Amino acid sequence: MDEWLGLERIGEREFRVMQNTIKLLDDNILYIEAVGEQTDELADIIQNNYKRIYSLFPGKVKQLVNINKSGKSSIAVREMYKEMGEDELTEKVAVYGAHPVARVLAAFVIGVSGMKGTRFFKTEEDALAWLKE
Repeated sequence: MDEWLGLERIGEREFRVMQNTIKLLDDNILYIEAVGEQTDELADIIQNNYKRIYSLFPGKVKQLVNINKSGKSSIAVREMYKEMGEDELTEKVAVYGAHPVARVLAAFVIGVSGMKGTRFFKTEEDALAWLKE
């Protein structure tokens, strides 16, 4: 666990950080399932590891972020996702979730941050299709 500064490696291509899951998928897709409250501590752990995770991919990374089970996000978490989205190694970010409150929050964050290459989708299928274009 120390090797990954707070991430627990639970498989060859899968990590857990608190209640959240991070998976390395084919086609340079980094899948993030946000579960529960997204705290400052979570932001610190991901910020300390995301470049190392990105290095496991050959080339630019596409993020697939599932917010169906996500709770409230701290300002630090929103800033961390903005930083990741703006990283030169990030090609696209697809956020999806069916919960109406999550959709409104995601649309607001994406709009306010001006994150280019970031789109919101209702379903995982639509999000994946866009990432693979």
